[in-house]
Amino acid sequence: MKEAVDEQKDLTLAEVENTLVCCLLTSVEAPGLVSSLLRREMFSDAAAGFVFQAIMNLYEQGVQPDMISVETEMRRMDEARWKELDGVSFLLTTMLNVRHGGNVLHYAGEIKRQYTLRCLAQLFAMLNFKSSTFEADPGAIISEAEDSLLKLQTEVAGSEPIRPVGVLAAETVAWHRERLDGAYDRNRIRSGLGEFDYVTGGFHKGELSVLAGHSSDGKTAVALHIAVQAARAGKYVCLFSLEMSNLQMLNRILAGMTDVDPDHLRISGLTARDLEKLEKAGKDLEHLPLYIDYKACNTLADIRSKVILKSKKGECDFMILDYLHLLGSIRQKNETQEQVVGRNITALKQLALDADCPVLVVSQVNRASDQRADKAHIPVMSDLRDSGTIEQVADCVFFVYRPERYGIVKDERTEEDLKGVGKLYIVKNRNGATGIARFRYNASFTKITDY
Repeated sequence: MKEAVDEQKDLTLAEVENTLVCCLLTSVEAPGLVSSLLRREMFSDAAAGFVFQAIMNLYEQGVQPDMISVETEMRRMDEARWKELDGVSFLLTTMLNVRHGGNVLHYAGEIKRQYTLRCLAQLFAMLNFKSSTFEADPGAIISEAEDSLLKLQTEVAGSEPIRPVGVLAAETVAWHRERLDGAYDRNRIRSGLGEFDYVTGGFHKGELSVLAGHSSDGKTAVALHIAVQAARAGKYVCLFSLEMSNLQMLNRILAGMTDVDPDHLRISGLTARDLEKLEKAGKDLEHLPLYIDYKACNTLADIRSKVILKSKKGECDFMILDYLHLLGSIRQKNETQEQVVGRNITALKQLALDADCPVLVVSQVNRASDQRADKAHIPVMSDLRDSGTIEQVADCVFFVYRPERYGIVKDERTEEDLKGVGKLYIVKNRNGATGIARFRYNASFTKITDY
C-alpha cells in the first residue's frame, strides 16, 4: 500500500485514470480484478473511459487486451472518436512509467471514490436548487434524497464475489444448527398462530406474503395480531396503515389485549374498570418494538424510504401494509388499475429483498366472488382483486375466512362447532406447503387466539 501511495502522491485524477488503463494493458489479471468495480461513466476523463470500455469488451469476449487488440476494438466502437484520440497514443508517456499492474485495485478505489464524490456534489446541487423554490415540497425532496443516496450506495458497492459451495454449505449447516439449538431464528417471523406457522414456517426474509379477504372478514384484525405477536417476540415491526388512523389502530390493538368492548372505545366511553385495563395494556405496549405509520394515500416511495432507513438502523425485521389498493400511485397514460397494482406489488417484492425482511400486504378480493354458486364461498386464488401480477409475484397468498358469515356454524364432515372459528386458506406457498390454518376469535373480532 505504501508503494501505491508513493507512486500516486503527485498524480492528478486524470493521471490516475490513465495509469489504471495502462495497468489493464500490462497485467493479465488486472482486467478481471476491476471488471465488477468500475464502469465507463465513472471516469472523469472521457478518453480514458473510452479505452477502459474497449478493454472490458475484449475481456468479456475472452480476448487478452493488448495495444493492437484495444486499438481495433476502439475503432469498431467509434471510429471517429478513435481517430480523434489517435488511438491509445495519448497513453504512451504513462505506459513508460507503469512497471506492473500490482496497484490496479488501489487506482480503481480512487477512481470510484472520486466518482462517488462527484455524484454527491451533483445530487446536493440539484436538491439545493429544488429546495430554493417557493412551492418546494420538503417531504418529496427528502424522499428523493433518500432514494438517490440509496441508489448511489447500491451502485458503488459493487457485486459480491462468487463464493465456493463449501463456504455456503458451512453457513447453511450453522444456520440449521442454530435453529436446532433453539437459538434466535434470524430468518423468519412467527405469526403467533400455530397451525399457520406449522404449514408455512412463518414469514421469511425477502419474501412477500399477501393476506386477502372480504370487507369485515377480519383482514386487519389478523394483520394486527401478527404484528403484535412478532413484536412481542422481539422483532422490529413497521406497520403502515392507509385506512385506519393511529387512534383507530391503537383502539383495535388495545381492545384485543384487554377484551374491552370496542363500542365503549368508540361510542359510549370507558368505565373505570375498562380504563384500568387500558392503562395496564398501554404500559405493556411501551416496550414493544412496533412502529405504526398512518397516512392516507401514502406513496410507495415514501414507504420505501422509511423502511430502508429503519432497516439500515436494524429497526425493521418485518413490514406490514394495510392495504394494497389504497396505495397512492400516479397512473401512467393508458395504464389500467390492474397494471398499477401489478407495478406496486412488484416494487413491494423488491423492497422485501432490499430491506432483507418479510413483507405482508393486505389485499381486497373481487366482489364477484360473493356471487359464486357454492354457499360456502370458499376462497380461491382468482378471488384476489386485480390478481394477475399478485399471483405471479407473491411468495405466499392466504385468505381469511369466517364460516359464520355465511351461516355455517358446524362442519358437515367433522361436525366441528365453527362458532368463533376462523380459517386461513393458504392457496399459494412458493417455498412450502399449502393448506388450512384455524384460529379463534371473540364476538367483536378484536381478539384472535390460537386454535
